[in-house]
Amino acid sequence: MSRPRVRRYFLWDSLQPRFLTMNMCYVGVVIGAVAAALFLPIMLKLDSLPLSSEETLTVADQFLLLHNRFWPAVVAVCILLVIHGIFFSHRIAGPLYRFRRIFQDVAAGDLTVRTTIRKGDYLQAEAECLGLMVNALRERLALIETQRAAILPHLDRLQQAAARGACREVEQETERLRQAVEQLSHSMESFRTQAQVPADQPTALPRVSGF
Repeated sequence: MSRPRVRRYFLWDSLQPRFLTMNMCYVGVVIGAVAAALFLPIMLKLDSLPLSSEETLTVADQFLLLHNRFWPAVVAVCILLVIHGIFFSHRIAGPLYRFRRIFQDVAAGDLTVRTTIRKGDYLQAEAECLGLMVNALRERLALIETQRAAILPHLDRLQQAAARGACREVEQETERLRQAVEQLSHSMESFRTQAQVPADQPTALPRVSGF
C-alpha cells in the first residue's frame, strides 16, 4: 500500500528538479530585491549617522528586529514554495512520464496500453486525444487482421480447386481472392509511411518593362 504513495511524490527524471530549480532562482531574485529594498536604506542611514547618537541605536534596533523577522519568514516561504512546486509540477510531469511509457508501448506494438491519467492531473485533453489515437489504431489493425484472416480460406479453396483441375472454380476463387486483397489494400491506404511531397509550382518568369 505504501509503494504507490511513495511513487506519487517521486521527482520524475530531470523535469521536476529543473522546474523547481528555475522557480527557486526566480524566488531568490525576488527575495534579493525585497531584501535590498528593506535593508539597504537602513544600512545607508546607519552609515551616515554617528555611532554614539541615540538615533543610531534606534535605527540599529530596527535593523536587528527586521533582520530577525525577515529571514525566518523567507525560509518558511521557500519551504512552502518547494512543497507547492513539487505538487504542482508532479501534476504535469506525471502525465508526461505516462505519455512516454505509452509511446514506448505503442512503438513496441502493444495497443492494449491504458491511456488514462489521474483525475487531478493536468493534460487531460492531451490524454483523451492520445486515447483516441490508440483506439483508432486498434480498430484499424483489427479490421486489417479480419480481412487478412478472410483471405486464408480463399487460398485454401484455390489450392484445392487447382489440385482437382477445376478451372472454373479456380477462376471464381481467384476473383474472390482479388477482391479480398483489394479490400485489404484499401484498409492499409489509411496509413501514411511517407510524407507527401507537394508538386513543384511553376516558376513565374520575371517581367521586363517594354515588352
